[in-house]
Amino acid sequence: MSNKSFINTILVLGIIIGVSLASISLIKRVNFETAGDWVANIEGAKITKEKYLLQLEGLRSDKRSPLTQKDKEFVLERMIEEELLIKRALDMGMLRTNPMARGTIVQQMINRIISDNDMVEVSEAELNEFFNNNLGFFTNANRLRVKQIYFQDQEDGTTSSSQKAKQAFDKLLSGDTFEETKSLGTQTALEVPDTLMTLSKVREYLGPSLMLIAGQLEPGEFTTPKRVSGGYKIIYLVDKENSKTPDLADIKNQVISEFKKRRDDQSLRNYLEDLKSWYDISRNLDE
Repeated sequence: MSNKSFINTILVLGIIIGVSLASISLIKRVNFETAGDWVANIEGAKITKEKYLLQLEGLRSDKRSPLTQKDKEFVLERMIEEELLIKRALDMGMLRTNPMARGTIVQQMINRIISDNDMVEVSEAELNEFFNNNLGFFTNANRLRVKQIYFQDQEDGTTSSSQKAKQAFDKLLSGDTFEETKSLGTQTALEVPDTLMTLSKVREYLGPSLMLIAGQLEPGEFTTPKRVSGGYKIIYLVDKENSKTPDLADIKNQVISEFKKRRDDQSLRNYLEDLKSWYDISRNLDE
């Protein structure tokens, strides 16, 4: 295994592997009994005593005999080595260039952003309001027959996807049929089955946001151009089939699960919008 693959494994899986390091003499050591709030300092990156004691407790629970000084030094060395590997990976630019490392850190950030939501109970009032505002979503037999026009972003500097989407929208407003207007879209786009589908199936083709919007349309209605990954979409509702809405009490767990999912999505979206205002961002896209 190459050094790069080894460091990548450490970053992705979080496995602390002991390695021989010639640079250990550069690391500042401290006495475990008299130190302040840290036990090692690697060029300004401090390993806190709290984190060290937590690791030490893990080793203590796995051992039948009392911990020795050698055990304590072993734990500290493994933590130092892990910190060195992470620091070296950052110095090598792996956070920017390695997809696995980036994906792991992004996912950990998302988990941290939404973690506080787990501590907040969903009130009955919130649940009832959410259920009543999303009756269509929770009506399992509710089915939609939809069509879409997809306008893919272009990389060659030709007419932009937003311009094409607006042209198509204007044609629909002027009375052109959906089939006539569809020719303006990307012809290689995924075809939505021309049949009534359950909301969960529609969600697979359109995504959750567009599925919710489609459920609010009446047959013959269409959306304005909606920004999606890689371009724009216009959704057209051909037909819908409604059925009896279930009682909240019968699907309460399902409603709570969906409520929490959307709450997490909104928390993440709010945090990302805050980040965009905290940092200086320059965009250089051709329209």
